[in-house]
Amino acid sequence: MEMRTYLIAVAMGLLVSGQLAAQQFEIKLSPLLLASVGAVAVEYGVNDEFGLEWDGIAAGGGFYTYFSGKYYFNPRKGLDRFYGGVFLGGGAELGAGLGFLLGTKILSRNEKVLFEIGVGLGRSLGETGALPAGKLHFGYRI
Repeated sequence: MEMRTYLIAVAMGLLVSGQLAAQQFEIKLSPLLLASVGAVAVEYGVNDEFGLEWDGIAAGGGFYTYFSGKYYFNPRKGLDRFYGGVFLGGGAELGAGLGFLLGTKILSRNEKVLFEIGVGLGRSLGETGALPAGKLHFGYRI
């Protein structure tokens, strides 16, 4: 199965499973999915200011995954506006590592459709040094 298809299947499986009981649950895809990069993310809102997220990225023949905790500063509609966070993740070529994230999320008027952009940088626990993280997502809040 192609990696892009696998990422979409995982995201849909999480969506259909019992995870929908969350206060806020979001599924996000990258517009780069149309190119040679596949990216999917799911975020669970613990409360209006804190979210837990999983990102899966397939690019250049490799697979990278990140788990992150994000704190939203002064949200208006819960899990929106500016955030800072920490992540743990990596891939086979980069190794595992820890890092920090900064980003923003914008919600539509109906609070369902979202746009998110973020960057991060960490340190690989292996010998590769820097561990970059980035996101450009469009998504839907359930």
